[in-house]
Formats: sequence, C-alpha cells, structure tokens
Amino acid sequence: YPKPVVVVSRCLEFEPVRYNAQIMPCPLVKDLEPYVDYIKVCPEYEIGLGVPRDPIRIVKQNDELHLIQPKTNEDITNKMNQFTSNFIQQLPEVDGFIFKSDSPTIGLRNIKIYGGIEKAPVVQRGHGFFAGQLLDTFPDYPMEEDNRLRNNTIRHHFLVKLFIFAGFRKIKNQHDLENLKEFHNKNHFLYSLYNPDYPDQGKKILDKKKESIEHIEDEYFTSLKKLFHTHPKANDYLRVWNKIIEYIQPNINSKEKKFVDSILSKYQKNKICQTGVTEMLHSFAIRFPDDFIEKQTIFAPYPEPLLPNLEPKRDKNYWK
Repeated sequence: YPKPVVVVSRCLEFEPVRYNAQIMPCPLVKDLEPYVDYIKVCPEYEIGLGVPRDPIRIVKQNDELHLIQPKTNEDITNKMNQFTSNFIQQLPEVDGFIFKSDSPTIGLRNIKIYGGIEKAPVVQRGHGFFAGQLLDTFPDYPMEEDNRLRNNTIRHHFLVKLFIFAGFRKIKNQHDLENLKEFHNKNHFLYSLYNPDYPDQGKKILDKKKESIEHIEDEYFTSLKKLFHTHPKANDYLRVWNKIIEYIQPNINSKEKKFVDSILSKYQKNKICQTGVTEMLHSFAIRFPDDFIEKQTIFAPYPEPLLPNLEPKRDKNYWK
C-alpha cells in the first residue's frame, strides 16, 4: 500500500496541547500510525497561547468573524490567519486530514459562533478558523473529525478515499501514463461502487492522445475528487458484486452459484455485513486466478489491520 501523508491535530493521541492540557483519544489515529506519515499541528499552541490556556471563541462583530480570548479580551484573528497561511504554503503534498471536533480553530463543522465576547448567544455555526482555510485550499480531500471517525461507515469511506488519493499521488509523481492506466484498471470495481459510469469516464481522460501527461493527471485527479461526493448504498454493493460474479461464474458449479446467490440475498435483507460478502467473493477470485479480478482494490482498499472491530463485546460472558 502507498503511505498516505495526513495532517492531524496534535492533541489526538500525541501531545497534551489542548487548552486544558489533555491528550484526546482517537482510535483511528492510533491505528493508522504504522501506515501513514503524520504532520501534526495545533494552531492555538503554535501561535504561542500556551498550555494550559484560557479558552478562545469565534465572535461575529459587524458581520465579520473574529477569534477572541474572552478572559484577556485579546483578538488573535490576524495571528491565526497568518499562521494558517504560512502553514498551508509550507505543506508538502498531502492526502488527508484528521481534526479535533468542536475546536474554534481546527474543528471542521458545527463550530459555535457567538454574538459577543462574553455571555452572548450562539448566532450561527460554521468552520474553525484554521480548518476553514484548509477546506478552501483542499476541497474534496479526505477530511474528517475524530468524533465522526468512531462511526465505522464514515471511517471506512475515509480510509478508502485516503488510500486512493495516496495511490494516485504516488503514480502521478512517476508521470507514466501506462502506470496511471494500470492504477485506473485495478480500481475499476471500487470506482464503479461510487459511480457506475466512472470507469469509462476515467478511461476517456486517459485515452486523450494529444494532451500532455501533466494535463491528463490534473484532469484525472479533478474527476477523482468528484467521484467521492456520494457514498455507496446497499444496492450499489449488490450491483458491483453481481458484476464480479459475472467474471467468476464460468468457473463455479451450480451449488456454488446457489450459495453465492443466497449470501447476496442475506445481504439484501441486512442479515450479513458487507465485509463478509466481499471476503467470500475474494476467495473465489483467489481460487480462479484472473489477472484483472485478482488485482481489484475493492477486495482490500486499505491495510487489513485498519478494519474496525465489528463486535467490541464479542467475547464478553453474559452468563456470569
């Protein structure tokens, strides 16, 4: 697997730099550590606010947003904007972001914006100061908050997108059209899961003979970012699985085909998980080697140790 470069909140599993001098747990940040290169950041700490520190908040004044520390009445808006601008300019190529939720600087969504410095109501909600500029600079990149990544569905799709982006970055830096075509082909069914038309759309971009490799790479990446605007539902999985079955069907007998159909029926009725069906189809792909099918990333879009525990209390003794 390629090694993604991920910008992460420094307080998540790493250093006690929150306003209250705590380290916050984040299972995915911990799980990812062997497989990614982290760039750690805490905007408040790095502009010199110290640890522990008095809380800050976003305040709306005359239709403008300011970052204020109520206890000291200090307006740190310009200092934060300058730090953020410098941080973005100095960033290497990155693949994704994991930020601390509810932070007025690094929170991504639903951040409280107050009508005044003290004892004022929340007048709207938005992005943190730092995170908002990252969203503007890296639209459509894998970008999530720690609390949302506790949801296994959100976690899965974040990881899928993260490792696709890292894989593309690695291929792009080679400036080799044949390698990019191979990358596209091995992601055929994974792409189809998100948009059944994308395998053909991407191929058309790669087949533009008169364009430079740099232009093709840029156009391909633009289309790739749009691909992940939607997330697959149960029927999308069934559609793609049936396409995979078309490849393996000539090699399986009638009993095996009946068994496969029964598994898909169980999934349709929500009686078996998506991972279980994918593993079953992967076993057939291994049993009947086909270069195209065997290399498909849909069977393992990211390292297996990053799969979440489906039943955290599986081994609990309920009869004690």
